[in-house]
Amino acid sequence: MLRVRLVTAFFLFTLVGYFLYFASVEAWKIFVVASSFIAAWEWAGFAKLTGHLKKAVYSSIVMAASWVATYWFPEGLLFILTLFVAVMMLFFVVQYQRSKGVGVYHSPLLTLVLGFIALLIFFQALVQFRLDFSANVLLLSFLVVWMLDTGAYLVGRRFGKVKLAIYVSPGKTWEGVYGGIVVAFVIAWGGLNWLSPDLSIPYFLMAILMALIAGYSILGDLFESLLKRQAGLKDSGNIFPGHGGMLDRVDSMIIAAPMYYFLWQWVSN
Repeated sequence: MLRVRLVTAFFLFTLVGYFLYFASVEAWKIFVVASSFIAAWEWAGFAKLTGHLKKAVYSSIVMAASWVATYWFPEGLLFILTLFVAVMMLFFVVQYQRSKGVGVYHSPLLTLVLGFIALLIFFQALVQFRLDFSANVLLLSFLVVWMLDTGAYLVGRRFGKVKLAIYVSPGKTWEGVYGGIVVAFVIAWGGLNWLSPDLSIPYFLMAILMALIAGYSILGDLFESLLKRQAGLKDSGNIFPGHGGMLDRVDSMIIAAPMYYFLWQWVSN
């Protein structure tokens, strides 16, 4: 299994790296929009949509909207929808925890609508990152979140005692969150000093803000776990051998990517 996971991870890293660093902007758009179809297909499973036709229709709607958004998507609307998704994720995770895992809502339509908005802003943020900033800026933002996940896992496994959200994700602890944020800060600060971007604020402060966003991104992971629990799923899909589905790989970045995009917008000279 480890070998399969490593081979899949290498393939994904190479594929994304090619489109991010070597392909044209238009090719990056096509790659991102095509990925939105796969992500939406998996999200449809959270709403318990049965049958390939229904999933295909929903996925096509999300993909079409994602393509239109690459040409027309007011920045103000993107900001409002980002705040909306961030608040909704926090609300549903907290409510699920308070209900002790009984469930927050059982509306397939609500699940589909939230998925449409969340995926739309996520993939639009990926496109805008490539248009407005360098590939290195996007990669650093992803790396900060990935390293937070790794740091949270290692610190939580060694020192974790206080559960973060036991009914949503029993393995996560507050000690892991704090440790992950520290790791995220170190990676962000080191990456900023290496890239040397022209910012309106000190790198130290920028690293703090990036680490805090990475900490908030845990809600994306928890929200996906909540949806999988309510749908009775172990993984969002099985498209990536050894890794599950696409949403299993990008759940934390769904809210972090647009938040990072606006952070870089506000601090870049």
